[in-house]
Amino acid sequence: MVLLILLLMDICVYAFFYRRFKMQRQALPINSYMMIEWVSIGSDGRSEILTSIQGFASQLSLMPPKFGVVNESYYWGASYHFNIKLYEKLLSSVFDVLEDCQIVEEAEEIIKVLKMTWPTLGVTQKMHDALYSWLLFHQFVRTGEPSLLNYAVPEMQKALSNKEYNGCEEAYMKSLICLTGFYGSKRALNLVDAILFNIFAWCASQLEDYHLHFGQEKLATFESVLKLALLCGKYSANIYGGIKYVKPLTGDEAASNLVHIFVETSIKAAYRRVLHLLDDTSERKVQHPLTMVANELKSIAEKELVSFIPALQKQYPEAGVLVSLQLHQLFGKQLKSYLESISSLSEDVHLSDGVHSVLAASNSLERRLFDILNLIYGDDMKLHITNYFHPYQIRDVCSPLILHWVNSQHANILEWTKRAIQLEGWEPLSSQQKQAASIIEVFRIIEETVDQFFDLCLPMDIIHLRSLLIGIFHSLDAYLLHMDNQQVDKRVLYPQPPPLTRYKESLNPFMKKKSAEGVVLEENVVSQLDNLSVSKLCVKLNTLYYIRQQLDMLEDSIKQSWVSVSSANLQVSPVIMEEPSVSSDLVDELFTIFDDIRRSAIGISSAIVDFIGARVIFWDMGFFLSLLYRCNVESARLENFVPQLDEVLNCICDLIIDILRTKLY
Repeated sequence: MVLLILLLMDICVYAFFYRRFKMQRQALPINSYMMIEWVSIGSDGRSEILTSIQGFASQLSLMPPKFGVVNESYYWGASYHFNIKLYEKLLSSVFDVLEDCQIVEEAEEIIKVLKMTWPTLGVTQKMHDALYSWLLFHQFVRTGEPSLLNYAVPEMQKALSNKEYNGCEEAYMKSLICLTGFYGSKRALNLVDAILFNIFAWCASQLEDYHLHFGQEKLATFESVLKLALLCGKYSANIYGGIKYVKPLTGDEAASNLVHIFVETSIKAAYRRVLHLLDDTSERKVQHPLTMVANELKSIAEKELVSFIPALQKQYPEAGVLVSLQLHQLFGKQLKSYLESISSLSEDVHLSDGVHSVLAASNSLERRLFDILNLIYGDDMKLHITNYFHPYQIRDVCSPLILHWVNSQHANILEWTKRAIQLEGWEPLSSQQKQAASIIEVFRIIEETVDQFFDLCLPMDIIHLRSLLIGIFHSLDAYLLHMDNQQVDKRVLYPQPPPLTRYKESLNPFMKKKSAEGVVLEENVVSQLDNLSVSKLCVKLNTLYYIRQQLDMLEDSIKQSWVSVSSANLQVSPVIMEEPSVSSDLVDELFTIFDDIRRSAIGISSAIVDFIGARVIFWDMGFFLSLLYRCNVESARLENFVPQLDEVLNCICDLIIDILRTKLY
């Protein structure tokens, strides 16, 4: 109550100066004297003020009312600006003195007391609701306290939900004229409409660039500001002119119209800020300008999807579509000339870092925008956006560039493979990994190339996959060919026939048989045999089995990556461009090229298994055979051969992997 008394004393001060300046017709604003404190005026001054107020009120009370409203006084309309200011001052008592962003607990009781001033100040229920919402809104703008909007929105809804006035009350409301400006123009509106218009003007100024004004810390206020703008902007939506929609509006067309405008203007404002990044020369040295723009627009699309679209779609279901289409069109204008320049120089342009970054970023942006459209429309997408969504045609531009890149990798993989196998000494990598080190290096190079291929993030065709598989095939085939060329025919290990049977077969049975001559091995064959020790042959067997294992894993990995990449890259084309998708049978047919590698590995393994037995018996154990027909029988017993054979078998057991041991024995 003390606060109310002080407020009423402030009212007296207002009244005194208002009458004085009205009588003297001075142009000084009353607000310039709002700082005068009632306590600073002496008792004589207070008496003079109160006497002036009494006389002024008496004169006004004797004048006839204008509109015939119940309890109407002449000064309702004659001094309504002053009355409104007084009532605003009274309403401000609902805010805490120490924390003006908080509403006191006794707010409802205070408002009940203030309702007693309505007959005196000419306030109606609708005026009160509008003024209270304006006060709450103004306090929010000043303090930034989001909770004030939660109070302002219901008050504005109450103001707009009140029934229309009768003839007298409507005439009274229309007489309360206020001048308000927006976008450089002045409008004469009644009090309530002026409040609506001014609230809408501020909300619109924020929502026309909501990407700038509603950062992560202010997202909580975005939906409330949007609600308030739509409540107050129904009478202002026509100021923007006509809008071209993706499809006809349904429901509240005024709200849809406003949301459409907010989205469109905010996206354009955000796009202009992105273009300003191109002026930063330090950033341009790191990335191509178009790459920067595409990445920034993708970030905008991500933020839209998470932060803004859920609130916007409640009022305008096509908000997400508008965001996607507009971002796609804005970037497409810049990308088009770049793609045309690449197409005109297709023979000289390669998939360098700059070209790849632009194409990959553009493709990533288009896919993300398409995902947003897919979330909204689903299977019905083609019916709605075919005439609006025009793909960037990145596939046509990058297809020859990808093919050239893959083909260039063939030589690199093959060169690394030949270098690795030529340096190979066929020693086990470790006691746990018993394959050769060279095959680890070969598959590392292959896997890096495969990862680079799928990390291109570009639309790919089956011809690119085929080229990749051919390069892998040539690399592994060269490795196996080198292993096969190191082998020696096992027949050269066989000893010469014993003297009793050392004769050549003759076609003529009546001719005397000729004695067979001993075969002398060439030096290079002997050198090869020395390099084909049992330990090295075991490592080769392990390596061949490792090739088959890794090839199976590599094939599965490539298939999975291809399915993932192709389904993502081809998402837009079948819907918009009606391009046929590649069948899984055709893809499986491409991978049959690896069957030749598997057959070669199995064939070389079988040859090595046969060769190991012949080498151990006829080469490593040759001394035993040389004694079979010499000395006596005791010197040629198997007991003399078993210790050496056990030694060889122990060596094989230590080197060969378990899964191959049985086959080798």
